[in-house]
Amino acid sequence: MQRRSLIATAAALPALSALAALPARAQTRPPMIAAEQYWFIFLETGKPVPDDKAAVSAMQAGHLENFKRLFADEKLFAAGPMRDPSKQKRGIVVVKAPNRQILLSYFEPDQYIREGYMVVNAQPATVHQALHHTGIDPNGIEENRIVLFSRAEDKDKDAVPIFLQRALDEGVIGAWYSLEDGPIGEVVFSRGTDETALRKTMAEYPGLMDQRATMKIWGQWLGKGVLR
Repeated sequence: MQRRSLIATAAALPALSALAALPARAQTRPPMIAAEQYWFIFLETGKPVPDDKAAVSAMQAGHLENFKRLFADEKLFAAGPMRDPSKQKRGIVVVKAPNRQILLSYFEPDQYIREGYMVVNAQPATVHQALHHTGIDPNGIEENRIVLFSRAEDKDKDAVPIFLQRALDEGVIGAWYSLEDGPIGEVVFSRGTDETALRKTMAEYPGLMDQRATMKIWGQWLGKGVLR
């Protein structure tokens, strides 16, 4: 049976943009303690979902409700589905948590993740320019581009942040996260679907021409206003 993901379904798209536009209720809540670390999460394909439409629908509803809860608690700051041709990576989530154990506890109410139908691949992240989580259009979602760069080799490590900062300053990209570990070193987002300027600029990414680095550009859906 084809594996399915909540965030990859059309029904989930409006709800994901709506969660990004929820009012900041956390202003009336006690401040979080020691939740200072940002984490960039890829939600990845797990085991096949049951061949039971009602059960899958219930899991999907719970999946979204957990996202909304985390957003209202100011623990989740961005979420959206992506188009990975291999269908391994299904979407992204950005959260704050003091450590990995607490981060994983955020998803315990989510049966879809708890039972392994979706896998959380989380890395601590440095946020150079965040995706926006306020001032979002609650009624819309738009397709953008996510760009994944492999971790830089030592000879390119100084050049990469200079290059990406220039791309950010020039408006070629609108958000940028550096991941602490794993094969992916940098994640950037570009608004819209026209890849002409994006590919022209990124062709000069340090190490890319000499094949020391790799680049993947995929479709990424986010609420309107998340990427500016």
